[in-house]
Amino acid sequence: MTERHQQRPPGDGAGAAPPPPRVDDGTGPTILGFPPDPAEDGDVEDVEPAPEGTAVAGVAVGPGRLVYVRRPDVVAGVLLLLAGVADGASVWLPWDRGGETTGLDLVARAVGAAREGAAELGRTGLWQPATVAVGGAVLVVLGLLVFRPARGHRVSGVLALGVALAVAAAVVARLADAGWDPRSPGWGVWCAAAVAGLGVLGAMKAVLTAPRVTTAPAERLLVG
Repeated sequence: MTERHQQRPPGDGAGAAPPPPRVDDGTGPTILGFPPDPAEDGDVEDVEPAPEGTAVAGVAVGPGRLVYVRRPDVVAGVLLLLAGVADGASVWLPWDRGGETTGLDLVARAVGAAREGAAELGRTGLWQPATVAVGGAVLVVLGLLVFRPARGHRVSGVLALGVALAVAAAVVARLADAGWDPRSPGWGVWCAAAVAGLGVLGAMKAVLTAPRVTTAPAERLLVG
């Protein structure tokens, strides 16, 4: 008992003084033990401070030390806008090889069939060009949204992915109606396929791009 008491380190016990405060080693905030990317001059122009108690990659964020960089997703925006360009081409080009019926003509017929009911729209197959036309317009709007600086664009990406898959379903149904003969569809159908492909690529780019976390001087933080 006496020997154990003698080996107790100094400062241990009920009346012992509190341990000395930890000294900051100057490493700064980390994410999973690794320092965040250093802020560049353009990064701190539009940032969003991480609120207290927020966890980034499973690690608690210290208030005022880490920030989210608000930035546009240029690649996703360009892909979605190109999908809109392909949609415009599919509207003005014929949908049958050697025919003169353009996508715009089919959309006008789809509007008339929709007045008679959804069953008529589905029976005639006019829902396919209508879906492509409306889907391409929606992709353009979502493409403009991802050009806005934000912490992330995953919501717009998920919406764009759903729209692009709907366009892809319309194209597949059109090819199935043509007996899977690649010589039967016109250039308007292939432009519609480009709408689906570019839309999926742009949507996946927006969904898979993670928010960037960095450090910035507190006096330059701009709350967006």
